[in-house]
Amino acid sequence: MDIKPIETKYNGFRFRSRLEARWAVFFDMIGLKYEYEIEGFEMNGVRYLPDFYIPSLDRWFEIKAKSLREKEIKKCEEFCLNKDNENIKFSVLIGSPEAVKIDDFTGVIEYVWEWPSEKYPENVRMLAPHELSEKEYYSRFVRGLWVVPDVTEDELACAAIAAREARFEFGEFPKIPNNYKGD
Repeated sequence: MDIKPIETKYNGFRFRSRLEARWAVFFDMIGLKYEYEIEGFEMNGVRYLPDFYIPSLDRWFEIKAKSLREKEIKKCEEFCLNKDNENIKFSVLIGSPEAVKIDDFTGVIEYVWEWPSEKYPENVRMLAPHELSEKEYYSRFVRGLWVVPDVTEDELACAAIAAREARFEFGEFPKIPNNYKGD
């Protein structure tokens, strides 16, 4: 039996899943304007449609409910290699938004593309974090903390909670707290 995501309407968009809609709530709550599935790409016979693009950060996001299969990671890698290998900002976000504090920094756990450098030459790949891949896989994606620019710890926590609690059944919309950063 296949379990399929539930298509969800929110903020004028038709998201492929509730999880994607919850990330849209998160982005809205912290005041980041996003574009959803704006353009598909074909690279070396591989087709890929990134989930979110945030123009103000020039950053791409892929949203997944669980660890990626090898085929999914390869699509993300192909996109990064072909789009702008040296400067692309691309992250995979797994699961619902959650604010995490590490040392003095609060952010969101991400699996970010590590572009080639002197430290990591073109032909070197690292073992992908186990949370990213469903099996051992060598990649350029590394676990990191996305510290959202100009967003306080409280705003980030509030946005993560609101996004996780967002319900869309029966025409419901997310609760927007008083410190909402959007329009």
